[in-house]
Amino acid sequence: MIRSPDRRPTFRLASTLLTLTLTLTLTLLLPAPSPAQVDLFSTELERLDVIAIERDDRDLFAFDSISGRRTAMRLELGEEVFSLQSRGRIGLVLTDRRALGVAAGAGWRQLRYRLQENVPGPGLVDDRIAMVLTNRRILGFLSNGVWTEESLAPRESVEALRAGVAVGVVVTNRRALGLSVGLGRFVGINLQVRESIESVTARDTLVTVRTNRRILAFSAPRGIWTAQNRKIN
Repeated sequence: MIRSPDRRPTFRLASTLLTLTLTLTLTLLLPAPSPAQVDLFSTELERLDVIAIERDDRDLFAFDSISGRRTAMRLELGEEVFSLQSRGRIGLVLTDRRALGVAAGAGWRQLRYRLQENVPGPGLVDDRIAMVLTNRRILGFLSNGVWTEESLAPRESVEALRAGVAVGVVVTNRRALGLSVGLGRFVGINLQVRESIESVTARDTLVTVRTNRRILAFSAPRGIWTAQNRKIN
């Protein structure tokens, strides 16, 4: 008796090929899964302009692209605007009576000038830090909506004012003051007698001050100064 050949291997092969064909077809027809969402680094995010300030007569409007909201501040009668700036997550408006800061998600914050206090310049604005110099104080506004200040001593003069994405620095004839977003205040280091400033640089989160005697560095994440003595030839 002659037995018919076993066709089961052929059936298995055909079934496997059919399954592969259907899988490939469905893969091509179905939409591809969206790529995993990776959060931007804070420095990358802060480089995007998310605050815009517009003025309409006595009304100041801040448009926030993060929250999609608009916040308003009304000028006082007779109040004169000297400068209006915005960058990154913050905006700054200086008038003859007060300094107005606005931050993404925090709205407007004001700081009034003292008696006989004046502002000689427009201020300095970067992505997360703004600084204002008066004849009596150094004012700092941060992206969390907080104002901070440091009083100037008699006969103390400002030699340099710099800002990076998340760090600021003020150098006077007596000291260097670093401003950190995370710390929320100024941190100072005194200059030595007859120590002169050669250069001041503010990067994203780091400040370096080069003098004729030392190299001073301020770390914004840690909120501390470090000093390295230079070789004196």
